[in-house]
Amino acid sequence: MLPRENRLTKMKDYEILFKEGIFCGASLITAKIWKIQPEKYSRRKYTLEDLKIGFLVSKKVSKRAVDRNRLKRQMREVIRLLLKDKRIDSGYMIAFSAKNNSLDAEYKNIEDNINHLLHRAHCLV
Repeated sequence: MLPRENRLTKMKDYEILFKEGIFCGASLITAKIWKIQPEKYSRRKYTLEDLKIGFLVSKKVSKRAVDRNRLKRQMREVIRLLLKDKRIDSGYMIAFSAKNNSLDAEYKNIEDNINHLLHRAHCLV
């Protein structure tokens, strides 16, 4: 489980992220990444020390909630380990979204995709 301060939970935050963020894609996972600009949304009280991460798995990936939740747990574990090692730079909002072919992927492939996305977006320390 991610620490509460790192969870992207509010619908308004997702709306801002998808409006302002840039798209980054890999073979199994896509990401929407936004470098937080506190002055742009001053009422939301964002800071440059914030790091908010969310995970999305659509019903298009699988109709079964068991499969969707398993995929979210795998993505969450990759991020948890990166946060534990302090490898992700702060000041970002990130939403990871699984593609259809990610359901059959192994954990190592998901880990490689997430690392690749974060590296391309210059979010890794």
